[in-house]
Amino acid sequence: MEGLVNFLNDLAVGGSWFLPTACYIAASYCFITGAWGIWQQRQPQNPYVDRPWVPYASIVLAGVFAAFDRILTKSAHSANLDVQVSLNSASPTGYTGGVSPISGTGPHDAIIEVVKDFAMFFETFGAWVAFFAVLSWQGAMTGKNNRSRLGCICQFTLGVILLNPVKEANWLLSYWPN
Repeated sequence: MEGLVNFLNDLAVGGSWFLPTACYIAASYCFITGAWGIWQQRQPQNPYVDRPWVPYASIVLAGVFAAFDRILTKSAHSANLDVQVSLNSASPTGYTGGVSPISGTGPHDAIIEVVKDFAMFFETFGAWVAFFAVLSWQGAMTGKNNRSRLGCICQFTLGVILLNPVKEANWLLSYWPN
């Protein structure tokens, strides 16, 4: 299990280093397409005749992507999670060999220990899920994909929930009988 935990933690570190780059690329894309859309509204071949709000929403989404860590932190606080998201640094955590993942008084403790071991991967995965939800919402807004806006909101909510997997695992396990 040590190798799997270390491998997934390394994937999480790589993903957390690449996420700020993806956010700034998405922010640049949204800003350029928003500015282009605003400019196109004065042209006769305006692609946003039936949706004049799309370029302005794209500019707002550029700000969302540029401040994505603060958006995730505020969303996590709204969900009553004690999470501070930072895209500036990744704090790698490794497997601690002295602690057995199957410890405690029963299966609840064993599941919590396994979730703690994989917590960094779940946190990074949750941030990426939220990132792709906002990106998909931008595509649905401009008509580039066929996603529903409610589906994007549900995906973003799942990403925020995954930011604190230990708290969510404790909540889920509270419904299981002892």
